[in-house]
Amino acid sequence: MKNILIIAVLFLLTLPARSQEKPVRNGLHAFTIQWISFNKNNPGSVNIKPIGKDEYSIEGSQKDAQTNEYVTIKGTFLNKGRTLKFNGTIISKINSSNGGQPCELTGLFIFKATGVRKYWRLQQMLNCDGETTDYIDIFF
Repeated sequence: MKNILIIAVLFLLTLPARSQEKPVRNGLHAFTIQWISFNKNNPGSVNIKPIGKDEYSIEGSQKDAQTNEYVTIKGTFLNKGRTLKFNGTIISKINSSNGGQPCELTGLFIFKATGVRKYWRLQQMLNCDGETTDYIDIFF
């Protein structure tokens, strides 16, 4: 029994090392804020491009031409598996939030995919008005 255990440990030590993080798929991804997407099938999109080891650029938007509401994102992020460490700017304009004025978030923010969700959700969910919760999502 001891010999089998030693062989198993030696086998595991010879396996190639794997990165903890899976690479993010390059290209277009769906991008939404719930106020524009609720009961509609009109997601926006973001373009994701690799720029370094586990580092990506991201830029895109979701817009509703009828209401002039929108959310935009531009910046970079580090891929930490089911967590993205985003650095950049997110601007949302929803007529029923923040007095209808744009809400600009600039700096470092976290997106997380929890449970079985197929998207990363912005963890700083409070709108600039200090009352409204925004669900801003980047889909895998």
